[in-house]
Amino acid sequence: MIPCIINKSRIPFVNCGFIFIFSTAVFFFFGCGLVEEEEKNVVIVVGSRQITADELKKDMECISSGMNVLEKGQYRDQLAEQLICHYLVMEYGKENGIAMPEREMQSALNDIRREYGEGAFREALLREYVDFDQWKGQLGEQLLVKKILEKVSESIVPPTYREIEQYFKNNPDEFRYPRMIRFRQIVVRTKGEAASLLKRIQNGEDMGELAREYSITPEAENGGEVGWIARDHLEESMENVLFSMPQGKLSPVVETPYGYHIFRVLSIRPDTVKELPDVIRQIETRLLHQKREIFLKKWIESLGTHFEVRVNQELLNKLELN
Repeated sequence: MIPCIINKSRIPFVNCGFIFIFSTAVFFFFGCGLVEEEEKNVVIVVGSRQITADELKKDMECISSGMNVLEKGQYRDQLAEQLICHYLVMEYGKENGIAMPEREMQSALNDIRREYGEGAFREALLREYVDFDQWKGQLGEQLLVKKILEKVSESIVPPTYREIEQYFKNNPDEFRYPRMIRFRQIVVRTKGEAASLLKRIQNGEDMGELAREYSITPEAENGGEVGWIARDHLEESMENVLFSMPQGKLSPVVETPYGYHIFRVLSIRPDTVKELPDVIRQIETRLLHQKREIFLKKWIESLGTHFEVRVNQELLNKLELN
């Protein structure tokens, strides 16, 4: 398990501050024999760090949030492997004197409190039954691991122009954008109501205002306006009508599985293929991300040979997850 930046789309303590950066786990092969620390209830040893059953259970519960008890048991070894990755990175930081200054920790904490609001912050802690000091410690580890990964990644060479150009040539469909439209609609439950509204629009009433008042779909509050959308994202009966209409034209009443519609196409964006100068930064970012994943995977594998890694498989198998 390797944390990265805080996921701003959700409150970070929901997943206890742990976020993966690898799409696939880095696997370590470890023995099944008993370790010397059995009498201390130590399940995993990584370098100088000894992880007890209680500590391991707490960390495994964090990263398995959303799994049921059966799944947690089924994937116990994989969860342990992900955590070993995390412990290895922390050991590297300890060995190389990389630490998280208190001022940086406090700054990150203040940012989170400002973003979510003090009331919502405390309420979420209570809702998740998370102790503040425990959560703060997990956040500190997350930020420290991020700092370590950034430091070791400094040696990664950015992709060259030739690599970017080759990627563009090898992936033409990735930069082809289909025809899209932006439209306004009114959706009601009966054909008679739709016909009446259509006549009012034809007589000069504002379609957006009528949509706000009568339409039953969520975009009604936005005057019935639907943002840019491709044809394969629409229900077939809607697709057939909307992608055959010219811009600005008002449709007749159209029946779909959702009700009775009145459409007006607001804008049309034709099929386009972007040129290399338009997407060079996008490709550069993607290739750099790929290089970083490959580099860090190999780097973490090297840590598994640099630091001693031992697992008491018998104690791990006995670990009960809630």
